[in-house]
Amino acid sequence: MSPKPDRMIKLRNILALLPLTLLPCIAAQAQNLDWDEILMSDDYYYGVGHGRTEAEADKAALADLTSQIATYVSADFHLLYEESGTNDQTEQRKKVTSCIRTYPFSHLNNVKKWPSVGLEPDVTVRRYMKREELERIFSERVDMIRDMVATAEEALQQRKVDFSLQYYYWAYTLLRSLQHPAQVRDNAGHILLNWLPLRIDEVLGKVAVAFEKQEDDYVDLLVSYDGQPVSSLHFSYSDGRMDCRGDAKDGRAHLEMAPGYHTDTYHLTLEYEYKALAQGDNEMKSVLEVIPRKAFRSAELTVQARKTGGTANKPGPAATVAEPGPAISPTQTGVHLQPGSGQTVEPTAAQLQAIEKVTEAVRTRRYASADRLFTIDGLLRWRELVKYGRGRIVGTPDIVFFRGMNQQVVARGLQMAFSFMRGGKKTFVEDVVLTFDKNGKIANLTFGLGQVAENDILCKHPGWNDETKELIMEFMENYKTAYCLKDSDYIRNIFADDAIIIVGNLARHAAKPSANERPISVEGQQVIRYNRYTKEEYLRNLNRCFRRNEFINLRFSNNDVQWIEKYNDEELFAIQIGQEYSSSTYSDRGYLFLLVNMTDHEQPQIRVRTWQPNEVDLEKLYNAGDFYSM
Repeated sequence: MSPKPDRMIKLRNILALLPLTLLPCIAAQAQNLDWDEILMSDDYYYGVGHGRTEAEADKAALADLTSQIATYVSADFHLLYEESGTNDQTEQRKKVTSCIRTYPFSHLNNVKKWPSVGLEPDVTVRRYMKREELERIFSERVDMIRDMVATAEEALQQRKVDFSLQYYYWAYTLLRSLQHPAQVRDNAGHILLNWLPLRIDEVLGKVAVAFEKQEDDYVDLLVSYDGQPVSSLHFSYSDGRMDCRGDAKDGRAHLEMAPGYHTDTYHLTLEYEYKALAQGDNEMKSVLEVIPRKAFRSAELTVQARKTGGTANKPGPAATVAEPGPAISPTQTGVHLQPGSGQTVEPTAAQLQAIEKVTEAVRTRRYASADRLFTIDGLLRWRELVKYGRGRIVGTPDIVFFRGMNQQVVARGLQMAFSFMRGGKKTFVEDVVLTFDKNGKIANLTFGLGQVAENDILCKHPGWNDETKELIMEFMENYKTAYCLKDSDYIRNIFADDAIIIVGNLARHAAKPSANERPISVEGQQVIRYNRYTKEEYLRNLNRCFRRNEFINLRFSNNDVQWIEKYNDEELFAIQIGQEYSSSTYSDRGYLFLLVNMTDHEQPQIRVRTWQPNEVDLEKLYNAGDFYSM
């Protein structure tokens, strides 16, 4: 281990770290070319725009350029014509023009800007590009498609069916926006135009949903992919009155039907389009809006309600119902952790009895009946948790007891479903973690990280002691729960006063790139535009977010944890984890990076917090080396 330096290397200024590799949009024109040559030459596309301001005129010029490009290339968009469902040439031309507009010409370096003419309120702007550059623009989208396919394949290996379907479908939609989609192959040689819809259909076809039980208006389901519990999956269903959204997590899903509505069959539609998650990516959002939606019948599931459990059946070509397959056993769908032998403990009779009383209090909604089981701090968290939507126990608890910090015992494996009603019904399934103090009282309640994230911490670092793994688990569980339950005080306490806090959003190459842009996406085409906040600024924005949302939910996936061992007297950990954020007003996926000082086990301090959109190339994500000399 390296010797302790005289002082810790200071956190680098993040803005100084972001390399300025983006070339500015060229505004000056070469001396040996004039505008008349561009007009007369067959080598250029061009557009002219007029407006009261330069920005307004530039927008008009880009629109004119786009229309000209669409006019010249529209005949090559055979697939788009075939999918338009009409022989109206004008309507087809509009569709091609809309498709061409999904390409971000306004932010591409190969679209040049002639010096503007005139002064406000009468400004003229001219834009142009070489025709040969158009193929390069199309090829950049091909690179993005191939990267998405590779990411989808990797996600499928971990049974992250939602990630896999999202990227397969997004790749397929981008493919259909190309000039010559039938020419694109992946690294394995597949013609993607033919292979991708078959692959999506295959993935959907391997999803099975089984009825487990129904209690009053609540229905519990078991969800598998290719015979194994899914890690994560999204779907919609009707509760008898309205369309609702649901999630499957670690093999379990939950429906909440309208009061008094009774049925023997439940109809689910698996999500694969994921339009809501494209909100941070204007290009992907526009493509999903322009390219016609592809329907997959295999996304429609019918679940039969039976006392012994039934499986999902899928309508065949004649809208018949197939024979059900074998039911999924509830034991397949619990939280299957893989702890080391020294991490688990045998529970006491009092701890088992306490869990039974907590579950009974939730089932009967007589929450106060469990109050005496908690410490003061635990009781405050209990009361906040039972106000998190409409909660209920799902399945049969399969509890694993862990050796916690400071003689505590941590019980993981209790699963609950939480429903929210504002703006359409939404249901989450969460693992609820109970922490017992040395006196047998429940001192804390948190939401678990999920099977994949938890096993990453438990299994990836065989050289770490059990206490270190538990410390990281408990910190991340508390972090997640604080955001879900809107615990501003806890969040304030865990951020260092001088913490670097960066919130990123997806952007495209700006005409005048600034120092706070980083090329971090496919082939450097995309950049992440960062907003750096002080602790107080971040907390003010976060509290506004808390107030305007009925619910916030975080879902973590695979993660990587580094122990920065060169600092002998401090326990510094770099945590990079996949995060899915859902709220009543907004959803996204991305990667969360935390640099945490855990020297004081009772008061960990976040020194750096960054967020980046769900990038295809994971090598371009932030890591500890960006902030500390390793």
